[in-house]
Amino acid sequence: MVASADISPIGATSAIPPAAGVGVAAVNAATLRPSSDAAAIAGQLVAEVAATLTEELPASLPTAPPPSALTAMVGQAATQQDSLAPLLADLVVAVNSPAMPADARATAAQILAAQTPLGPDVTAEQLRSAAQGSGVFLEAGLAAAVVNGDEAAPANLQQDLKALLLQLSSELAPLIEGSGLAKPTALATSLPRGTALRGSTDQLEPPVGGGPTTGQPAARPSLSPQAQTDVLVRTLQQEAQGALARVQLSQAASVERSGETTRWMFEVPIATPDGAGVAQFEISRDGRGPGAGTGDGEPSWRARFSVNVAPSGPVHADVLLGKDRARVTLMAEDVAARQALDAHRDELARALGAEQADVAVRVIGGAPPRPQQQPAGQLVDRRS
Repeated sequence: MVASADISPIGATSAIPPAAGVGVAAVNAATLRPSSDAAAIAGQLVAEVAATLTEELPASLPTAPPPSALTAMVGQAATQQDSLAPLLADLVVAVNSPAMPADARATAAQILAAQTPLGPDVTAEQLRSAAQGSGVFLEAGLAAAVVNGDEAAPANLQQDLKALLLQLSSELAPLIEGSGLAKPTALATSLPRGTALRGSTDQLEPPVGGGPTTGQPAARPSLSPQAQTDVLVRTLQQEAQGALARVQLSQAASVERSGETTRWMFEVPIATPDGAGVAQFEISRDGRGPGAGTGDGEPSWRARFSVNVAPSGPVHADVLLGKDRARVTLMAEDVAARQALDAHRDELARALGAEQADVAVRVIGGAPPRPQQQPAGQLVDRRS
């Protein structure tokens, strides 16, 4: 994501004025100047035009500032990012494979254990833990632990998705570097023929603050239980790097910017009957609720999230919470799913009514409307 400060627009430039003292006259064959005079005039013209360009161009074509570290990270991560779902599917195979190194197998088991159950028994505390362990808050949590002298921080790393992905990648990297195999950046072209990997043509849109949320369905494993160590390691390394890049993009989308709504965008693995899927969330807070600006209003909280679970397909939720009020909109792209949600709409309203005095729930069909187009220059598709 490119901040406005990183964009240096090229303004319209004024036409370069004609060189001073150089006129246009009719040429008469009888009054042609000698070649020496023509050469002198040409030399004067070149010198004056060069002087004009030197004076005009620096003022009219500003030099673009160097990209910031955040911009550079986003540009690189956007070309590498991929869903966490393919990695989760392959880890299920890898933990039971004799080709999987022991330390990486233990880390893989921890990643798989981080799935949040998707069902009527899920609790608010489980969702809170999933959000805190999504990887988006890793560095902020470590910094706070250092400042506060919190000794529990190292234990929390074993529950943070980004920390676990980094650990898995670091455990697999020596096996790649020590065997003379291609490094992760070249994995797509170095894998043996017939190895199934998620292609770049079906990559997800990078997370963008205020942009649409997208639920990711469970993926099928690309590894077989009989996969050799080199194929298994390189496949998992590529998928781990893609998942890490997507966490980085979620962190970039969550960076607080002056004058904008405070928001956190993150993804969590969810357990579904078909395997591990991914739910995407965005939680935002602003002060534009009732009474805002008068000193009496409280910040409004908004949560948007999406899941994609068979057979319901993509389902999206938009929840707005304010003082003693709740507004919920559920959107289902599948007709049968919309009808099922509508049948339980009153039940959901009663459950929310136990916490909020003013509750409204509606169920509609289709996908949520896309937000206003993002400013040009934030992301570049380098694949086409």
